Amino acid sequence: MIVILYIAALIAAIALLVIAIYLGKTLKSTSQTMDEVAKSLEKITVEVQGITGESQKLLDKTNTLLEDVNGKVAKVDPVFDAVGDIGTSLLGLSQSVRELATLATNKVEHNEARISQAVSISNSILSFREKMKANKAAKEAAKEAAEQSNF
Repeated sequence: MIVILYIAALIAAIALLVIAIYLGKTLKSTSQTMDEVAKSLEKITVEVQGITGESQKLLDKTNTLLEDVNGKVAKVDPVFDAVGDIGTSLLGLSQSVRELATLATNKVEHNEARISQAVSISNSILSFREKMKANKAAKEAAKEAAEQSNF
């Protein structure tokens, strides 16, 4: 039985040795992976610092540009105010012209009968004048005809 005990101890020792070898390989592989991860992190850290610097410069330029735009907008604001005032003035002028046209239309409609009478009377006067001219011309023509027949 002692032999079996030695054989069992030998098998256990071999099993422990195999486990230790595989565990060593695994630890070595894990160590290499950790080294690569550490190197990658160092590279990423350097690149992130570069990006951070560039981002800060970009933010500074953006802030400067924003201040410039705000200053220019403040300078242009009076122009828009003046344009608004012109629009208001034009609106008032348009309303005044509209009221004047309405007033004139109302006056014309109110005096339409008088205007119609005035036009009718002026047409009658012009017609009478034309008849008088024609009558005068006929008398002169008759007078000339009579004078020519006397000769």
